[in-house]
Amino acid sequence: MIRFGDVDLEHGILNIQLSKGYDQHYVALGDSMCLLLRRYDSSIAQIYPNRNTFFPGRKDKPYSAQWVSDTFRQIWNSVNDSRAVPYEFRHNYAITNINSWVDKGFRFDDKLLYLSKSMGHHSIENTKYYYSLVPNLAEILEEKTNADFERIVPEVPSGKIE
Repeated sequence: MIRFGDVDLEHGILNIQLSKGYDQHYVALGDSMCLLLRRYDSSIAQIYPNRNTFFPGRKDKPYSAQWVSDTFRQIWNSVNDSRAVPYEFRHNYAITNINSWVDKGFRFDDKLLYLSKSMGHHSIENTKYYYSLVPNLAEILEEKTNADFERIVPEVPSGKIE
């Protein structure tokens, strides 16, 4: 449901007006994603030169959630035997980022905050859930932070994850 005017391809910024929880937030695009979106924009502009929707369906209307789900499933099943849903890419994004921090001399607070904001979470507390999905990360963090681990990563209460 991203509107055309909410995509700044010059600076690589998405202005997300409608999201989970209906809160507005901004997403900074990586260089490779910005390049892909520029190529897409150039191609789709030939079909919908004055579009209102960045990813237009028929008659310049946004695709429905059902269309996205059905299309994802069709493409996924054509190349893969395992089951997946689109939301798993969000989990993969978080886990891939977290795994990349190990043995990099990362600043835990900076990286977690950036990840949290890039995922559109209201607070850093909502991002902590992904630590449970990364094998052995809690032990690695505890080893690197020693006594400060519990202060940095308090227990996440169940049912509080977005």
